[in-house]
Order: sequence, then structure tokens, then C-alpha cells
Amino acid sequence: MSGLSINVALVGMTGVGKSTLVNILKGSEVAEVNNDSKPCTLGATCYEVVESGTTYHIWDTRGLNEASWRRFNWFPWVSLDANAQLKNLLSGGQKGSPEIDLVLLCVGGEKIGIQAHWEAYTKIPTSIKVAVVVTRMGDIGSSQWRQTCKDTAKLKGIELDTNVMEGVPKFRDLQEQKARDCRDKILALISRCC
Repeated sequence: MSGLSINVALVGMTGVGKSTLVNILKGSEVAEVNNDSKPCTLGATCYEVVESGTTYHIWDTRGLNEASWRRFNWFPWVSLDANAQLKNLLSGGQKGSPEIDLVLLCVGGEKIGIQAHWEAYTKIPTSIKVAVVVTRMGDIGSSQWRQTCKDTAKLKGIELDTNVMEGVPKFRDLQEQKARDCRDKILALISRCC
């Protein structure tokens, strides 16, 4: 490969829209999504997005508030909890793990003022850059959400730079213009950070 390659991990609580963000970036529905709080990502899954000679390896991760026990075809099995899986991915602690260049911390627009949703930020190694994506934004034109993010994160001891934040509006169809605009904004955010 002659172009740049960037590894990006999507991190956040279950149901925040990480898999939807994958679909936005891919421009098609490749990642399973739910419209409720049920988990659909069982482990880190990589999706490639190629744009202008750069290959973005987008790592969709498990929701951080998911339980360790799962049922599959009526047989119980145990997997690492989401925090352990995330730690392995970010530290390269798994065979074949990539070196993550950037974490996109995904927080639901309706939950940006809840401190628990910023806890994930504190679990990310300081050697990895972090940007914030606020999903399911109602009024994307309002600048107040950036200040709310900054204020709430500060309560957790996190200093956020509003230049490394982006909002994702609600939409119904990946082919809508605002979905395509959103894709461009998120790719620009990744480029700014890397």
C-alpha cells in the first residue's frame, strides 16, 4: 500500500451509535445496528474506508457497559468484559492488534451532560490521541453542546479541546445529504487529529 494508513477505534457505551458511525463512514450498512440499547458488536471489528489515498481502519468496539456473559444459540459462553477487550485493543495486547492512532469517543447527544459517559475517556492510554463524536444530535447548529461536553468532561478531570469534537445529526437514510456531509466532517476530524 502506498498511501497513509490510520487505525481509529470507536469507543463508548452500548447503544451510543458506534456501529451507525461505521455505516456512515462506509456509506452503506455493513455493521449491524439496533435502535434500542441491546448490544450488537461482540468484539472489536475492523472496517476499511479508503478516501483520497488514505486507508482508515475503523475499529468498532463493544459497548463499555455490556455484561461479560452472553448467550449464543442457547449455549452460554463467557467473553472478556468490554473494558478488558478495549484495553487489549488499545495496548496492542492481543496477537495481531493494530497500533491505534486515534480514539473517537462516542457520546449520545442526549447524554453529554452525564459524567458516567465520560468515564471511558479516563481508560484510554495518554499516548493515544482522542477526539469526541457526539451522536444523535438534535439541533446540530447549536454550539452549546460543545460547551456542555467540555464542562461535563472537566468534572472528570478531562480537558477537552473543542477543535477535536464533531456532532452527528439524526437521519433516516445513509444516502441523505446530511449523512454524506457527516462522513466528510468525521474524516476531516480524523485527519486533523492524525
